[in-house]
Amino acid sequence: MEIEVFTLCDFAQDNGGKLTIVGTFDSIGTKKIPATHASCCLATRLRFSEKETGEHTFKLRLINTERKELIPPIEGKINVRTPPNGQYGVINIVGNLNNLTFEKAGRYSFELYVDEEWKSGLPLIIYHKP
Repeated sequence: MEIEVFTLCDFAQDNGGKLTIVGTFDSIGTKKIPATHASCCLATRLRFSEKETGEHTFKLRLINTERKELIPPIEGKINVRTPPNGQYGVINIVGNLNNLTFEKAGRYSFELYVDEEWKSGLPLIIYHKP
C-alpha cells in the first residue's frame, strides 16, 4: 500500500474515484484560545497493489501532544477490488471535520492507520495570532 495523498484542507470530495482537494494547510492562527475551527476536511488517497485486493480497515485520529484523542476516530472498512487494469486499486477517504475545538496553542497530529498499523502522521500547529 502506498499513501498518495494525506492532507488537511478546506474542502475535499471523492467524485467517482477522482479526489478533489481545495486549500491544504498545516497551521491555524487564532486570536483567542480555546479556538474553534468551523470546518475542514481530511483527504486521503491510498493505492493498493493487486496482491492487496480484499477488505482492509482504516482509522484516522486527531490527538494532542499527550496522545489524547480530541474527537472520536474516523474509522471504517474499505474493500479493494481487483482493478480492471490488473495493476492496482485506489481508494479515496474524505473525512469532514466540523467545529474542532483546540483548548491550547501547540502541535496536534492526525494519524492514519490501515489494518491497525500506523502508516503516517500529519501535524497541525495552532498558534496565537495578535
